[in-house]
Amino acid sequence: MLHAFNQGKSHLYRRYLGHREMGEKRVCEEDEITALLMGPLDYMPASAVELFWRGLVERQGHRISPGFPSATASHVRMRFWPRRGIEPDLVVELGWASGERRILLVEFKWNAPLSGEWQLQRQWLEYLTEEERADAYHLFIAPDISSGLNAVSSHDVWNGQLILHSWISVLNGLRHIKTEYVGLQSWIRQTEVFLDKLGIVRFEGFHGLGMPPTLVRSPVFWRPLGGFHEIVAPSFPTNPISTIHCFWNPTP
Repeated sequence: MLHAFNQGKSHLYRRYLGHREMGEKRVCEEDEITALLMGPLDYMPASAVELFWRGLVERQGHRISPGFPSATASHVRMRFWPRRGIEPDLVVELGWASGERRILLVEFKWNAPLSGEWQLQRQWLEYLTEEERADAYHLFIAPDISSGLNAVSSHDVWNGQLILHSWISVLNGLRHIKTEYVGLQSWIRQTEVFLDKLGIVRFEGFHGLGMPPTLVRSPVFWRPLGGFHEIVAPSFPTNPISTIHCFWNPTP
């Protein structure tokens, strides 16, 4: 569907911007976006999948513990909406030939709040065992991260293992992935275009700033005593001479 959306063959993505068909009351926006964007990763080799998740976990300037192994992951398993009493959106398990593993517990949000004040804490404590938490990270991805910040400030159970990303942050992460794997390159391009359609756009800065146009006629202002009056633009010397001013205060 990414191809259909991005090439104008379908406009169903407007559902995620609030559009509803006649009689349509509910749209599973978060679940559809989760499957649409993350689903293709389930068909890619472990080395490609690791690049994406490693980029989100090892964000610039953020120290994590435990860190990722330096080697490339040898296998990956992605489970969508698994359930152990509580249901996160996605659980990713990355494994290495050395026997090391990293578990990513992922919660996505789009146009809905957390399901209860303690949703994130419950996911971390109830879905994962104590042994699994030692090798895990908890990722919260939403339009803004205020809910995640509130969760940490109210009851921090993660000891630094909760990682917060806005969708713009995810977009920026995609643009920093360097890979020669064609499938991952194509997925990155398609995801960037799709996020753009949803209004997730990174500010690129100004391409150029020009001088403001010269006024042919001075602006007209009303003066209570003199009526309408044109303000004359001030004149500036064409070649101003730079002078140095020194101030000396003698010691008393």
